[in-house]
Amino acid sequence: MTARVKRGKLERRRGRWGYFFAFPFIIGSLLGIVYPVVLSLVYSFGNLVPQNIGYRIDFVGIENYKTLFTVDPDFTRQLVETLQNTILKVPVAIIFSFFLACILNSKFPGRGIARTVLFLPMIIFSKPVMILLNQDIVSSEMSNKGSEETVMISDKFIESLEAMNIGDGIADFLTSSVNDISNLLYMSVIPTVIILAGLQSVSRSIYEASYAEGATAWEVLWKISLPMVSPLLLVSLLYCVIDSFTGVGNTIISRVSYECFTAFNFGIGSAMAWSYLIVVLLIVALVFLIVNRFVSYDT
Repeated sequence: MTARVKRGKLERRRGRWGYFFAFPFIIGSLLGIVYPVVLSLVYSFGNLVPQNIGYRIDFVGIENYKTLFTVDPDFTRQLVETLQNTILKVPVAIIFSFFLACILNSKFPGRGIARTVLFLPMIIFSKPVMILLNQDIVSSEMSNKGSEETVMISDKFIESLEAMNIGDGIADFLTSSVNDISNLLYMSVIPTVIILAGLQSVSRSIYEASYAEGATAWEVLWKISLPMVSPLLLVSLLYCVIDSFTGVGNTIISRVSYECFTAFNFGIGSAMAWSYLIVVLLIVALVFLIVNRFVSYDT
């Protein structure tokens, strides 16, 4: 038996063991993901009627979808508000993440301490921590006190904008960003880590050669750092878009949960979930097609 034949048998044996160890994950995916997704699609075309034992499905075609977009007075409005919220918040989060990653990537005394200090608020303002804090009375009082201080800071910020005679549109945009600083920090955690990893992978010799040629820090930022991490900026942008559409406080997600598990209106809830999924996929595809044209893959 030749060495090639032995190697082929060994590879096939390893492949069979690979399928064996992946078998629990495959079964779990089929039962826990694929089956519920297909079942929700079936539910979206019908209404569930409880029986003495179990339930039956009365299929109504696309009536549930028509109800959402032509009869329901809230779904379209909530969908538009979610889109506006994503359009306003995601660019701010990406810009903030990029400049924060650039700061953390630069060399300065106490950089490790600075990274810890800058990342602590992101951890503190994360959704799971805020939920745990709100369950405790003392922590809730601290949270309320922090909210009052945030409002005071916001008021001072608004007064400053009025004194500078900035346009109402820009002022409203900046004010809403300041008022929502906790969500901004929460959205920026993962993008900052992704962009920082990309900046750290750039050879230091490129920066040294640029500065040796007389480039300024601003030119290095726009002509080296930004193009080098532009693919990761695209990844971070897509992550923020999806995270904004699927966040805990998202109105549509809360509405789907209410319709399905509180009102037990699985037909409308499933139609709402699938409509929302299609909209999200279209937005993600549109963002990718537009932004991908400006991404540099040759660096």
